[in-house]
This record gives sequence, C-alpha cells and structure tokens, in this order.
Amino acid sequence: MDWEPGAAYRIQYVSESGRRSVRTIEVREIRRRNGVLYLRAWCRLRGEERTFRSDRVLSAEALAVPAPGFASAAAWSECSRWMETNPLPEYAYWSPRPAGPAAAGPRTPAPAVLASIPRAAPETTVSIDGSPPHDPARPEPGDAARSLGTVFRVILALAFFGAMASNLMSKQGSPAPFAYPGKAPAAVVPAPKPSPPRPAVEEAVVAGRLLRTVRSGALERYEVPSLGLVTFNKLEAIAAIRVPNFRAATGLADRALEARYLAADLNRSGRLAFEELQAFQEKTWREFRYEPNEPALRPDQFLAAGGGDCEDFALYTAGLLRFWGWEPYLGILAPSRHGSTGHAVCLSYEEGSFPGSYTWFQVEAWTTPDGVTLKPGRYVPIDYDHVGGLSNAVSPGWKLQEIYVPESAWGQRM
Repeated sequence: MDWEPGAAYRIQYVSESGRRSVRTIEVREIRRRNGVLYLRAWCRLRGEERTFRSDRVLSAEALAVPAPGFASAAAWSECSRWMETNPLPEYAYWSPRPAGPAAAGPRTPAPAVLASIPRAAPETTVSIDGSPPHDPARPEPGDAARSLGTVFRVILALAFFGAMASNLMSKQGSPAPFAYPGKAPAAVVPAPKPSPPRPAVEEAVVAGRLLRTVRSGALERYEVPSLGLVTFNKLEAIAAIRVPNFRAATGLADRALEARYLAADLNRSGRLAFEELQAFQEKTWREFRYEPNEPALRPDQFLAAGGGDCEDFALYTAGLLRFWGWEPYLGILAPSRHGSTGHAVCLSYEEGSFPGSYTWFQVEAWTTPDGVTLKPGRYVPIDYDHVGGLSNAVSPGWKLQEIYVPESAWGQRM
C-alpha cells in the first residue's frame, strides 16, 4: 500500500493484543524504524492522534478528502498500479488511491471587526427643579397619544398615495403597484423524495459467478463465494472474475492491458455498457497513433507500440469486448473480395437490444477462413471512435467481404 501524508484511509487493523477493528484515519506523518513503517495519523474512531504499524493493517481503502468515496471514473493508471502489485489468481487486498485533495489556497486572516470598547459609566440624571428625574423607560403621559396619532397619519398617507398610483397605472395600462412585470410567481418545487436505502445484502451474477455485496453502515464488503474471495474493494472482486476468463480465452497475460480494460467499467458494475464502450473508443483514438504496418498486432503489442493501422485498432477493441464477455469478430470491408484495398473494423454479435441509432450487418450462413460457422444475426461495427457506425475510411459501395475470429487474425498480413 502506498501511504500518502494528508490522505484519508479506511483500514482494518489488528492491535498487538489481536483485536480487530475498522477505523478511518488521516495520515499526518510516515516514518520507518527498524524496518517497520509507522503511520502517525488522526484516528476518527478514538478522536485523537495515534501511531499505527503498517504491517498490522489487514486491508486499506483510500478515501477522498473531505468527502469519502472513490472517483466516479477512476483513471486506468490506478488500475495499473493495482495490477502491478497484486498477482492473480492469488488475490491480495488492494485499495484505489484517488487523486488527493486540491491544495488549499493561501488564506488572508480577516481583519478584526469587533474591537474592545470600554464601557462608559452610566450617566446620572440630576433634578434641577426638585421634581424627580425623567426615566427614559417610563413615557410621559402624552407620549402614547402622540405615537398613535403619528402611526395613523402615516397609514392614511400610504393609502392615499397607493390609490393615486393604482388609478394612474390602470389608465396607462400598467400593472398594478408592487407587481413585477414579466415575472411569474415562483413555482413551489416539492422537495425530492429521499432515495430508498440500499439493501444490506445485494447479489448479482457476473460472468457466471455470484458477486455478493454486504453493507454494514458505511462499509461495503464484496464476496465471490465460488472463488473463496472476500474483500472490501469491488475492483478486486471484478478482476478476480474477469481476468482469469480473459487469460483463458486469449492466452494473454499482460497487466498493463488488463488494467486498461478494467478501467473501461466506469461505474464499477462488473459489466461494460455501450456508453462505456464509446468512452473507451474515444480515449483510444486520442491516445494512440495510426501507423501502417504489415502483421496484425495482438492487443498487448498494439499497447506497447502505441498504435498501429486499422486492423490493430479493431483487434485492440475486440480484446476489450472479449475481456467483458462480449462476442467480438474482425470484419474486412472492401469493394470486392479479392485484390482490392479494404478496411478492418471490430464487429460485435448482438442478440439483445442496442441503441436505435446504431447500424449493423445482417449475417446469414457465414463461415470464417479458419472454419468457424457464425451465428446468424446482427453484427454491430466499431470503427475507431465510431460505435454502431463506420468512419470515413469506408468508401461508398464497400461491402463486408470477410470475417475473422480475432485471435486467429493475430500475426496475419492484412
């Protein structure tokens, strides 16, 4: 775990006596002594500064400051740090480390507003003519009558001028006094209903495995019973399910590639949505360069090279879809089947629904060059940053001429 001074963490800690507890701490200072890393931190549980041994921290989760929680769209570099420090399938606890709080700007102390004002001694009222002195708290006999008369005259004056203004404005077609032209009365918006509490136990099936979420107060625990995994980090639970399946399907084991694919799940649902696929494709188009080459690159080779040509982009996308359990293919579009320049795109076989704005290829009775018979149905294209459509690399009149299983196209000249 990479500890940072000033950062907040939720930790599961075991004391010297063997007692376990869950605490939220704010690290103030980090020291290493005799080979042991010590954390001097503010403990919210105890309400005081305490020193913790890092080797007694069973699990840790980084929190944003001041509001706890993980960034809604974690950067792929955070996933990369996790992949570098956590071997699979031996799952160790990992905690995402969101970007630290913005440094507070310089504050100018506010000038003192209240000054110390010495109290003056109370004035002493002296009688001159032998009568008792006047008490300000006691009105003279005529004060009440004079005050009532003044109030009555003010009310009469306001009524008179108000009537005159109303009569004048009605003749000119103006709105009544005290009305604001062009402004409708403010609508009363009812307060939104509070969202219902989340269930204490929630279960979902991800890639054929049960993922159970157990909530206790502000803490969430994730369990994958079929793998014997219990963790406080949902990313670890998702990776425990998805990464072994991807490695078995492709034979690839590249942590940097897996970190990028994991980061595509922006809401940590354990599944990839079309909106998240669109965001991933836009990011890929921005960060990788188009570079002509001869052999078709594997996704890990494409990542290492920093780019490639059309089939390399398509195969990189196909790897993402394979990682998240979709059914991808590589499609070749050209004016004719033989002897013509074409363009490669990724194809996704879709049995269910997809956005109505998408285009697709209707495939019937098709066999790939390596003898795989394709399912009849709709195949949605993904072409660079176009999801459900084709880029301008495809000329009018071009047709789908060939379809490959992605892994069989690696290393071929296209």
